[in-house]
Amino acid sequence: MNVLLLYPRFPKSFWSFEKMIELMGRKALIPPLGLITVAAILPQEWNYKLVDLNVREVTEAEWSWSELVICSAMIVQKPDLLAQIQEAKRRGKRVAVGGPYPTALPHEVSEVGADYLILDEGELTIPLFVEAVKQGQTSGTFRAPNGERPDVTTTPIPRFELLEFDAYAEMSVQFSRGCPFQCEFCDIIVLYGRKPRTKDPAQMLKELDYLYELGWRRSIFMVDDNFIGNKRNVKLLLKELLPWMVEHKYPFSFATEASVDLANDQELMDMMV
Repeated sequence: MNVLLLYPRFPKSFWSFEKMIELMGRKALIPPLGLITVAAILPQEWNYKLVDLNVREVTEAEWSWSELVICSAMIVQKPDLLAQIQEAKRRGKRVAVGGPYPTALPHEVSEVGADYLILDEGELTIPLFVEAVKQGQTSGTFRAPNGERPDVTTTPIPRFELLEFDAYAEMSVQFSRGCPFQCEFCDIIVLYGRKPRTKDPAQMLKELDYLYELGWRRSIFMVDDNFIGNKRNVKLLLKELLPWMVEHKYPFSFATEASVDLANDQELMDMMV
């Protein structure tokens, strides 16, 4: 199976940072971590190509090569996601979609022709999709059974080698999903729940090992919506991260997002420094 992983364009906004990126000589801020994680969960005997439309256009050769197109998007990417689904269908391709936007508003992507809706978290729903494809099903909606949340310690290392490294200002990794708070402006708890689930420190260091082996030597953004949602586990990670950084001569700098109650925990602040 030849799979084209397609990441839609972001519209210009404050968060596009397009002028900053231009000054840095890059084409996009961070890569589509979700899609390269999907590529790691899908069957490894399948063939994958990734095109981030924020970086470049899809070539005719890539369209011709593909047998299945898989897209992931946030709500802000809605206009281009819908356009890409329609373009893929115009070319006679089967289309699968997932991610925050399709999970929140599945009817909008099915109305423009998406064949497969892989909703909720992929560790649980991608295997259901794969089984359906193997059985010859040409459409379907796949949801986590009983609102289940996956154990992210089972999540494989993302397929970082599919990325065009020089295009990005920062790399992205994820340590945790979920947040204990209920901020009115945020839909994270709808997607990932209020109980933060984290990877193991050794698992996280393996991802950093792979990025190091691939030659990445710049900033890494930990995309956790609240990095300190599980303070105990974050401290365990930071305890292991420091000697790793020393041993590798500080190849990366790190950035993340954290709730303001970080200020109540001096030990955690010191460890993050």
